[in-house]
Amino acid sequence: MADKYNSNGDYYGADFKRKSNEENNPQQQKANEYIRELLAEKTVLDEAKYPHAVRLLEQEIQKAQATGKVPPKESKYVDIYRERPVKVSVKVLVPVREHPKFNFVGKLLGPKGNSMKRLQDETMCKMAVLGRGSMKDRQKEEELRQSLDPKFAHLGDDLHVEISALGPPAEAHARVAFALAEVRKYLIPDNNDNIRQEQMREMEIMTGDTVRPPVPMRTATRTPVVTPRVMPAKTKILSILDRARIAMEESYGYEDPYDN
Repeated sequence: MADKYNSNGDYYGADFKRKSNEENNPQQQKANEYIRELLAEKTVLDEAKYPHAVRLLEQEIQKAQATGKVPPKESKYVDIYRERPVKVSVKVLVPVREHPKFNFVGKLLGPKGNSMKRLQDETMCKMAVLGRGSMKDRQKEEELRQSLDPKFAHLGDDLHVEISALGPPAEAHARVAFALAEVRKYLIPDNNDNIRQEQMREMEIMTGDTVRPPVPMRTATRTPVVTPRVMPAKTKILSILDRARIAMEESYGYEDPYDN
């Protein structure tokens, strides 16, 4: 069965939609102008002759895209004393060069993007499929790539999954660690693993190919409302790291050497 997705032509994650009021944000305007200047400089440079300059320009573009600001001249420190929130962002390469015929984008998204939505909910991270090949309409993608629009600067990069988390330093890094272990399962080119089988079942339910089980009737019994307790920071971080360790064991198939 062919994969079907409810998409407007690109594969951006839901949490990565650009806000419509960016034009009214002076800081964002400065960042966009800065990125345009960097992109213009990159296009006139001969990458074979100036590889280091091109690499530094790309790094600067990524910084401006990740923060929505013109990067400061001096690097910032991580303030764990005051637990000031930080944004941790990583780009995970999709192995399309090794496996050009496998539909990694479809596996990452799932039917109507539900797989990626679940990944974001479970890992408490934002995710988006970006880069070359991330849009269904390849002609439109090429036009946007040549437009030098900062919003589409990522189309010049290799296909990748952008993962980011915002929170206290230790927690943000723990979330990203968990997300990396989970995303790796979706980058294994297997058409018949548990992930793909679950996606196929979900697609069959959506298309009405299978009979849905009857919905149980609700009783008049009222369920007591339980107020959730706030988890201490240390417990929360350790909980995320435990989940990341389990995900790594499932994905990589090895035991933790520190348990010995």
